[in-house]
Amino acid sequence: MNFDETLESNFNTNASIALVRAGSEDLLDLVRESALEHGIKWHLFDDERVLTEAFSRMEFNYSKYGVTIHHCTDDAACAAEAGRLISAGKANVLMKGLISTGVILKAVLNKELKLLDRELLSHVALFSLPNYHKPVIISDAAMNIDPDAETKIKIIENTITVAGRLGIKKPKIALVSAVEKVNEKIASTVTNDTIVKAHNFKNAVIDGPMQYDLAMSKSAARIKGYDSAVAGDADILIMPHIDAGNILYKALITTAGAHVAGVIAGLKVPFVLTSRADSKEEKYNSIKLAIKMMEHNQEDV
Repeated sequence: MNFDETLESNFNTNASIALVRAGSEDLLDLVRESALEHGIKWHLFDDERVLTEAFSRMEFNYSKYGVTIHHCTDDAACAAEAGRLISAGKANVLMKGLISTGVILKAVLNKELKLLDRELLSHVALFSLPNYHKPVIISDAAMNIDPDAETKIKIIENTITVAGRLGIKKPKIALVSAVEKVNEKIASTVTNDTIVKAHNFKNAVIDGPMQYDLAMSKSAARIKGYDSAVAGDADILIMPHIDAGNILYKALITTAGAHVAGVIAGLKVPFVLTSRADSKEEKYNSIKLAIKMMEHNQEDV
């Protein structure tokens, strides 16, 4: 399936999204559009007067289409109330609006809410690339700074879970480094080699260290004489650290014409964490990805 088919196949219209700090025109337009087109239910946490006035200007009868406004004027209070709503099972997707990541994470990681599903949260991005034959997952471009082997294994497990919910049952995973041979001076090559040799992922084919071009181009692998089942056919790219992941993420979007959807994995509900610079399309794609992730499959890893 291509990128759009992957996100929209068997689309679950029972989604209920808790959006924290919704008071921007592009976010409210997204709420309106998704409610009208897909019947998505929304819980908006923000100043009620600001939101109702905005919807009035848009001529959108929000309550008729399953949009509920929860009045709050303080970031921490909005985040805490959204966390409680999700913990009570009244929403099944969390979304960050105009609020700092730290504030919303502090709220949802409150141990009393019991929202943590895995030992680690990680950012997982699904890309459509103009010159690649299928969607590809890239992680981690936003959460984990310089993962050691243990942390990277947890990042891999999160990506396998996401891939499984997208219908990719045995993903091919490339552990990306600057070179494909172990070099003691390049830490990621040592880490990646250790993971491949020491850890068995029963529902994935994994290889590395591997250069980006080897993971994404059969021609490059053939020319360089690199023999791997993953080479040129990777479903998942695990980046060495946040610098490489974030630079690749933004380069693909900004200069390569890529389309992207991104979520935070590791909570009991999908968490849409978008950037202020993300387009409306990118935010909508991320919502669709989160909805695809809603149903748990405990056999993923």
